[in-house]
Amino acid sequence: MNAKNKVVIVACEGQHDISFITRILHTAGFRTDTRKIKEFPMPFNSLFTGIASKMILNDRKLGYQSPNFLLPSVALVAEGKIIFLHNLNGDGRSPERAQLLASYSGLVGEDDFSKDFNFEFRFLFFFDADEHGVQTRLTEMQNELNIEPALTNGLIVNYGKHELGCYVYHENENDTGVLEDILLEHFSRKSEVLMRNVSTFLSDNSLDAERTRELHIINGEEQRKGASKYSEKKSKVNLFGQLQFSGMNNSVIISKSDFLRKEDIEGCPQCLAIKNMFN
Repeated sequence: MNAKNKVVIVACEGQHDISFITRILHTAGFRTDTRKIKEFPMPFNSLFTGIASKMILNDRKLGYQSPNFLLPSVALVAEGKIIFLHNLNGDGRSPERAQLLASYSGLVGEDDFSKDFNFEFRFLFFFDADEHGVQTRLTEMQNELNIEPALTNGLIVNYGKHELGCYVYHENENDTGVLEDILLEHFSRKSEVLMRNVSTFLSDNSLDAERTRELHIINGEEQRKGASKYSEKKSKVNLFGQLQFSGMNNSVIISKSDFLRKEDIEGCPQCLAIKNMFN
C-alpha cells in the first residue's frame, strides 16, 4: 500500500499567527502554494469551490472583506505534505473549530468514492496563553474535544482516525503570555536601545482608556463603541516594523521584518516546538 500524504489543517486565532507559523515553516523548507482553488487535488478543490460558491456577495454589505473561515488563508507544501492555515478571528471559537473539523473529516469515509483518497489528516490549534496560562488553555481544548489522555503543549495525539495537537504561545520561562512576547524577545536582542526607546515612547504618550475605544459618528454624533483596542505588546511590534515598512500592519511585519531572522527561528525553543508539530 502506498504511504498516505499528510494533510495538516491549522486553526489560528488571527492573521498574526498565520504569518508567524508560515515564517517558521518557510525556514523549515515549506513553500507557499499559489495554485488556484480549481488546481488543488481532489477532494480539496471541490470542497473549497463549494464553500466559495456559497459566499453570495449580493447578500454582503459594502466593505465586506473577511472570507469564510472554512477557506484557508494560506496553503503551504513540502514533499508529501500539504498545509492549510485557517483564520478563525478569535480564541472563543468552539463552533467554528467543530465545523472546521467536520469539514475535513467528512472528506474521507468508507464509501466507494472517498475511501480511496490517499490522505491522512492532522489538526493543529494555536492559542495565546494570555493571563489564563498554558495548562488552562489545553484543558479547555481537551474538554471541548473530549480527548483522553491530557493534552501536552506541542505534542501530537490520536483523535479518532486523525491526529491532533495544540500549541499555546507563552512568554519564555512563564506560563502566561502571548505571541508578541516571543517576537519582542527576538526584536529586543537586535537593539536593546531601540526597545527602551519604543517602551519609553509608549509609556510617555499613553492615552486615557476611553480613547482606545473606537470612535464612530452615528446620526451626526460621536460615539465610542466596543472594548479598548490597545495592546502595548502589539504596539511595540508595530513601532519596530514602522522603521522598516511604513504603514504596514503587524502581519506584514511578522512576515517580512529582519528583526526576526532565520537564525532566531532555528534557535528559538518555541519556534522549534511548533516546527516539530508539522513533522
